[in-house]
Amino acid sequence: MHVLKEFAIGLALRSGNMLMKEFRALAPEQIRFKDKRELVTKHDIKVNRFLVSKIKKAYPDHDILSEEEGLAKSKQPSDYMWVIDPLDGTTNFIMRHTFFTTTMALLYKGDPILGVIYSPYTRELFIAEKGKGARRNEVRMHVSNEDKLKTSFLCFAYSHERKSLDRAMQAYRHFEFEARSMRHFGSSSLELAFVASGRVDGMIITPPVRVWDVAAGLLMVKEAGGTVTDFSGDPNKMAANGMVATNGKIHKQLLQVIKQKKI
Repeated sequence: MHVLKEFAIGLALRSGNMLMKEFRALAPEQIRFKDKRELVTKHDIKVNRFLVSKIKKAYPDHDILSEEEGLAKSKQPSDYMWVIDPLDGTTNFIMRHTFFTTTMALLYKGDPILGVIYSPYTRELFIAEKGKGARRNEVRMHVSNEDKLKTSFLCFAYSHERKSLDRAMQAYRHFEFEARSMRHFGSSSLELAFVASGRVDGMIITPPVRVWDVAAGLLMVKEAGGTVTDFSGDPNKMAANGMVATNGKIHKQLLQVIKQKKI
């Protein structure tokens, strides 16, 4: 696992450096719509190709799932899959906002065993290994100790579908008053890293939940001592039924509000 971890860290750092070179010099002609609402830049695609090519070269027997290119299967059936998002927070990147990351996870038989999230502007490297904890810049991370929803800081994310946004707005209306405050940062992976590091006490992602946004972060939260489930408390159905990631101490309180308010 050490070799895999060092490989992933090296890719994340190089990808982050590639993004930072273009961060201040992004031109309008480099931006296009991936669909009706979702933006993509040439840098998403460039970094995605870099990551895919390096993984294929180093681990040709591994599958790769990327946001920009979909699933690339190895020639032989594989238990390993890399899940990558070259630029999580594309809109922030375009706006010259500093909340964006490059993120990747390694799954074994569908279960994340390694997660790396790199925030290049702040130079923060978040790493999680299954069974070995989570770290930020080599310092061990722990979720917060907040045990009351009323005094918790929360964040939320949603997909680019109208129904997902509507549910997110419903969640915001309730939790902005049920908790101390609720915010949307525009980078799901970074927000999950914030939960894992104790900066935020909990997070809600309305469905559909996209695996490349959360694979590294959900492992990070768990390894930092937190809890991750869907909106009903099931840890296995998050893609279709939303994600709740918390420090564990406010988890039941948060789920109760979701149920009572029918979010």
